[in-house]
Amino acid sequence: MARPILVSAPGSTLVTGEHAVIYGAPSVVAAVEQRATVCLTHRSEPTVSISSQIAPPMSAPLQDLMAEGPYRFVIACVLAFRERLSGGVKIDIRSEINHTLGLGSSAAVTVATLAALEGKITQALHTKALKIVRDIQGRGSGADLAASLFGGALSYQVTGDGPARIAPLPLPPQMSLFNVGYKTPTPEVLALVAAKRDADPDGVDAIFAQMEEVATQTITLIQAGDWPATGPHLAAYQRLMDRLGVSDRALDAAVARAVATPGVIGAKISGSGLGDCVLAMGAVPEGFASIDAAQQGAVFHDNG
Repeated sequence: MARPILVSAPGSTLVTGEHAVIYGAPSVVAAVEQRATVCLTHRSEPTVSISSQIAPPMSAPLQDLMAEGPYRFVIACVLAFRERLSGGVKIDIRSEINHTLGLGSSAAVTVATLAALEGKITQALHTKALKIVRDIQGRGSGADLAASLFGGALSYQVTGDGPARIAPLPLPPQMSLFNVGYKTPTPEVLALVAAKRDADPDGVDAIFAQMEEVATQTITLIQAGDWPATGPHLAAYQRLMDRLGVSDRALDAAVARAVATPGVIGAKISGSGLGDCVLAMGAVPEGFASIDAAQQGAVFHDNG
């Protein structure tokens, strides 16, 4: 076997722009200091082996690989490079990303795997990663992929078939997350919103337009370094998430508890909603888990 290639990528959390970002509105995403690490070794025999802490190991001939099961994103990455492989690969995945907090672990693993296969980190990897996610899930903005690839805080906007618009922002203040104890899978929530839009395009598009306006204003404040002034905009976005039908009593209660905490700048759902997490900025409310922004995105590590 060749020498192992070691790449890590951070998890992420969406600060604002949920749902509307799928349809071309801007968003803000931040990488978080919890990382997934991929150790990839090229091998002469045309066999792909994958192991991790979250699922039983698997092994299959390269020619028989299909992007399915718990390793579907990793397998899709390998398939994207199949024509460039002279043999197979052995992949071991280790993650310190808290899977209960919706921190984009799948995006981090996808980015780290693609970087290990490519041998370098470029913006083109984002386009490749986004295609993989959309092929598997049907929908996806790619904001989490951008944060895992580049790190820091970013403004992010998809642009049809072209490369996404990605620009660095000042790092956020202290962030924290609260998991309400259940989660509706993101593809299901996105499908529910898409169905609602099909049934009432004018009404839902009006909400998306307001989301775009609020997210744009939030980005302007962050670009000026005024994170504390974003509180009312986070609250406005939360109200729009509620109008979209993706908030619920548990999420509402967590948001209310957070904003009542002295020192909290603002709070809202982070992610697609109907469960999962609430994000607070500033002071850490009781029961919330603090998370730190990660300045670095995907990186290669010396394995010697």
